[in-house]
Amino acid sequence: MRDRRRRWLGWVVGAALIALIAWHLSQSPEWRGFEWGRLGFLLLHVRARLLFLAILVTCSSYAIRAHRWKFFVDPVKECSFRILLAGQFLGFSSVYLIGRAGEVVRPAYIASRERLPFVSQVAVWVVERVYDSVALAILLALALYFEPIPGAAKGGVLAVHRMHVAALIIFIAAAAAVPALVLFRIHSSQLTRWVDLHLRFARGKRRLLGALGSFSAGLAVMSNPWDFSASVASTVLLWALNVTMIWLDFLSLGGHVAALSWWSAGLIQFVAAVGLLVQLPGIGGGFQVAVLLALEKLFRVSAEAAAGAAILTYVTLTIPCLLVALVFLAHEGLTFKKLRLMVNAEGSI
Repeated sequence: MRDRRRRWLGWVVGAALIALIAWHLSQSPEWRGFEWGRLGFLLLHVRARLLFLAILVTCSSYAIRAHRWKFFVDPVKECSFRILLAGQFLGFSSVYLIGRAGEVVRPAYIASRERLPFVSQVAVWVVERVYDSVALAILLALALYFEPIPGAAKGGVLAVHRMHVAALIIFIAAAAAVPALVLFRIHSSQLTRWVDLHLRFARGKRRLLGALGSFSAGLAVMSNPWDFSASVASTVLLWALNVTMIWLDFLSLGGHVAALSWWSAGLIQFVAAVGLLVQLPGIGGGFQVAVLLALEKLFRVSAEAAAGAAILTYVTLTIPCLLVALVFLAHEGLTFKKLRLMVNAEGSI
């Protein structure tokens, strides 16, 4: 019940933030003259071939995520790529449908199907978050180096400053997490012995010892040079694909947006990834608003084109994932309700 209240509170806060941003936009001169007909024209005249390529790139990114998860877990067990791929699609579709609470679906599904401890897959998820955080911070630094914000958009200096602050926070958090995880992996046996000696309650001791051992096993990629190198290479490829998806969407839309470079799309990708943290069930919100604001403030894109790009990128990101997830659900005789029960069963262990 407490988790449900916390989830609802997160949704209310997220919705309030998005509503506040929408109200602020509606008061600006650019958005008071918003032309809905122009937006419809842009979306109806999208270049289908480039949009199809963007969808292929999106699907490929989930496959790369599955390969990376395999590199993470291979030191413990050689898992089925099909199960890992299904886990990516089912997990991210759950995030798009129910918000950040859906993050637990991937580790729970993979743990259930591969008969692995749930905590070990939570550890894999934590490592994945660290990799992605470092990649995002580096992406922003490279994008700003190769594609400085144009002089015409100097009004977006505050937005750039906030991007720097967000990247710094992300990088510091990731930099702090890496040595902490490495130290835990190295000293997990000593920690386990300490808990065994000092914890009195037998039932709690067994559960905690099992969780510590499973979490340590999930960090095994850190001690395997090949899998570690392959996971880093997969992360580089993954984020290159994520930026390419946005860039192809911009090209398909045409106009001013299509003139933006790949590195400009990298800047938008960073802002969009941060915006994705505010994810309202079924409708998103943070992602679209982040893309829209970045295009308007940083690159002086018109309101209609910015709105069209925000809609197009979100649809390209979510719809293919949801459709493929439905295929996996049908193939395995699952529903999202059964998937939730699976998650609850794994999480209670």
